[in-house]
Amino acid sequence: MRTPRRSSPGRLARWRPDSFTLLLAGLSLLGAALILAREASYGVALEADFAAYLSVARNLLAGEGFVQIYGWPYLHWPPLYPLLLVAASLGVFDPLQVAGPLNAAVFGLTIFVAGHYLRRRVQHPFLVIWAGLAIMLATPLTWVASAAISEAPFILFTTLALTRTARFLEAGKGSDRSALIWAAVFTALALLTRYVGVTLIITVLPLLLLRRGVAPGDKAKDAGLYLLIAMTPVALWLGRNLLVHGQIYGITWPSPYSLPEILEKYLSDLAKWVFLVLPAEDIRVAAALLTGLVLVVLALAVGYTLIRAHQAAGEEQERGAPPFYLFGGFALVYLAFLTVSQTQTEFVPLGGRHLTPVYLPLLFAAVLTLDKLLADGPGGWAAKFAGRWPAIGRIIRPAWPPGAKPGLLALVIVAALCLWLAGGVALNAREIRRANEQGLGFRGQEFANSEVLQYVRGIPADRRIFSNGGDVIYIYANHPGYYYLVRELDDARHPSDAGGARRQIEEAAAGAYVAWFHFQARYYDYAVEELPYLEPVAELADGSIFRVNRAYAPPGG
Repeated sequence: MRTPRRSSPGRLARWRPDSFTLLLAGLSLLGAALILAREASYGVALEADFAAYLSVARNLLAGEGFVQIYGWPYLHWPPLYPLLLVAASLGVFDPLQVAGPLNAAVFGLTIFVAGHYLRRRVQHPFLVIWAGLAIMLATPLTWVASAAISEAPFILFTTLALTRTARFLEAGKGSDRSALIWAAVFTALALLTRYVGVTLIITVLPLLLLRRGVAPGDKAKDAGLYLLIAMTPVALWLGRNLLVHGQIYGITWPSPYSLPEILEKYLSDLAKWVFLVLPAEDIRVAAALLTGLVLVVLALAVGYTLIRAHQAAGEEQERGAPPFYLFGGFALVYLAFLTVSQTQTEFVPLGGRHLTPVYLPLLFAAVLTLDKLLADGPGGWAAKFAGRWPAIGRIIRPAWPPGAKPGLLALVIVAALCLWLAGGVALNAREIRRANEQGLGFRGQEFANSEVLQYVRGIPADRRIFSNGGDVIYIYANHPGYYYLVRELDDARHPSDAGGARRQIEEAAAGAYVAWFHFQARYYDYAVEELPYLEPVAELADGSIFRVNRAYAPPGG
C-alpha cells in the first residue's frame, strides 16, 4: 500500500498565521461589523455624490458606459469607485445594495493593513494594538465608511501607498524596487479614486530624489518609474475625457469661503479627533489654536528628521526618521493642498470627510514617535536634545523628575491612551444608537419604504420632478428627471442645470411635479408655501405630491 505524501512542515509553518496576525484579523472583522452595526436599521448613509457614483455603476451594468444622472458625462470624479460598485454587485445585485458591505470590508482591510505595517516597525506591541483600536473607534473614519462615498477606498489605497513607500525608503541603497512598484500601483489606484491623490506624488517624489548615497541615475530611474506607473492610468482617463467631451474635469464653482473660515473649520474638525467632542465655543477655539500649534510643531519635526536622514546617509540612520517624515509630510502636504484648493473652488461639505485621509498618517507619525520615546526613555530623550540644543535642553530637562525611569513614562502614556480609547468607545456607542434611531445621510430605509417614492415610480420618465428629497428620487425610484429644491442652488454662482430650482418651477411646462417629503433629510430650506403654481395631487403618509399648473388658483388665494 502506497504511503500518502506528507507536506513539508517548514512550508506549512510559513503559511500558518501567528497569534498576532489572528489578533489583527479579529480587529479587522470587528471594525467591519461596527460599520454594519451603524447601518442596521437605516442602511448605508447616502450623500449627494453617491447619486453620480450609483448612476454610473447602473449605466455600466446596462452597457451604457460612463454616463451619470441627467445623461451628463461622468467627469467630475475618477472612475474607480463606480467600477468597485459594479464589481461588488457581481452583475446580480443593484450597486445600492452592495455599497454598505463594500465600504465595511474596505474599512476592516484598512485596519489590518495599518496594523500589519506597524507590527513590523514598532517595538512595543501595545502600540500596535492601540493603533488598530484607534482606527476602529475613530468616528471620522467610521462615518465615511458608513456612507456611500469614495473616501474609504481612497484611505485604504493611500495607506498602502505610504507603507510601501516607507519600506522602500528604509531599505536604503540597493533596495529592491518591488516595494516602489507596489507603492506606485497603490498611488495610481488612489488617483483613480480621488484626484486629490496627487498629494501622494507631491510627497513621495522629492523623497525619492533627496536620497543620499544613491547614484543620481538610480534616483532618476526610481522617480521616473514611480511617476510612470502612478500617473499613466489617470492620465489615460483624463485624456479620454478631453477627447470625448472636450474637457478633463467638468464644472467647478468658486469657493464661497475665506481663508480664515477654512482654517477655523479644518482646525476645529481636526481638534475633535483628539478631544472627541467640543461643545462650547471657547473650548472649540482653544482646541483649534492648539491643533494649529501642533501642526506647526509637526512641520518643524518633519523638516528636522528629513535633514537628519539626509545628513546621516552612509551612517546608520536613526530608527523612526524615514517613516516619520513620510507620514507627517504627507499629512502636511494634503492639508496644505486641500486648504489652497478650497480657496479656489468649492468642496461640499467644507472640512469633515475631506480631512479623513490624514487620520492614519498622523496616527502613524504619533505611534512612531511614542515608540521611539518609550524605547529611549526620558533620560535618553532629554539628553539628546540637551546635547544638540543646550538652550532647549535646559527647558526640557527639569520637566522630568530626578531619577525618572522609562517604566513610569510608559505607565503614564498607556493610561492616557487607554483613557482616549474609552472615550472613543462611548462616542461610537452613541453614534451607533443615533444612526439607528435617526438615520444616516438620506436615511435610506425610510426613503426605501416611502409612499411618496411609490407614487413617483409611476410618473413618466420624461416629466421633471422637483423635490426636497433630492437625490433619493433617482436612487430609490430610479427616476432620471429630478431637481433639487434647495435655496442655495438659486444663487447665480451655481450655473449647473440642476440649480435654480425655484426659477425652474416658475418656468416649468405644465405637467412637472413636486415631490415634497414632510421630514427633511438634509439642509433643504424651502417651505412648500413659498413655491408657485403648485396644484395638490396626493396627500400621503410621509409627504405630498403637487403638479405645476400655472392656471391653478389656491382656495382663498
